[in-house]
Amino acid sequence: MEVSIKKLEKEHLLIDGHVKKLYTTSHPDYLLMEFKNDLIPIDGKKTTRIRGKAQINADVSSYIYQFLDSYHIPTHYVGKLNDKVLVVRKLNMIPVFVVTRNISAGSFAKSFRIPEGEVLSAPIIEFYYKNEKLGNPMVNEYHLYAFAQSNQEEIRLVQRLSAKINAVMKNFFERRNYNLVDFKMEFGRADGKLYAGDEITLDTCRLWDIETGRKLDKEMLHNSDGENGKLYLEFRQRITHPRTKDDKIKVPA
Repeated sequence: MEVSIKKLEKEHLLIDGHVKKLYTTSHPDYLLMEFKNDLIPIDGKKTTRIRGKAQINADVSSYIYQFLDSYHIPTHYVGKLNDKVLVVRKLNMIPVFVVTRNISAGSFAKSFRIPEGEVLSAPIIEFYYKNEKLGNPMVNEYHLYAFAQSNQEEIRLVQRLSAKINAVMKNFFERRNYNLVDFKMEFGRADGKLYAGDEITLDTCRLWDIETGRKLDKEMLHNSDGENGKLYLEFRQRITHPRTKDDKIKVPA
């Protein structure tokens, strides 16, 4: 039965995260994802606020999730409620961050002593167990089996979906003059089906400008708040108003 998202009522705060909140709604299968203006550095020690970041992240996530849907990639995205709130499907989440890497950067470059900026011969998919007390350690699929968090069939599907999302988004960002260096996804289950969840924003993606080499990631914290705000506005413009008509999709008002 179709449910009008405009008629959904916000009920209880479910999760108050670093950059967004999740609320239960009057419909048991839907949640509200409300973005914040907070920007969290990698070390998590200093939080800054960027005016309009919540609206920009809502716009970008909504646009990209609809683009993924056009490639028949199942996601938790249902619709956009207002300028900073998305309606998403309620999922039973697999407690894992799935990181896909295309270019050596950040901690990966340091750990494996691969020069930053070197294109990897093949994408690398990594799993990180979601447990802040343990520091979100890297794990492999056998940890997930042993911890009774998933099974082989499901993990294989996570890997296939991650690879497909990577291929689609690499092309998507290249058309907007960005290199997709790496990105983080989460996955969850609903009604026996697997969906990509979380958000797709500069909080989860590392992008480098193809022409200038400018880095769009947590390193933006080294800029002034005014500079950060301009970068976010430019980012939204390039994502939602591509130069090529092929990538334009109809985004509901």
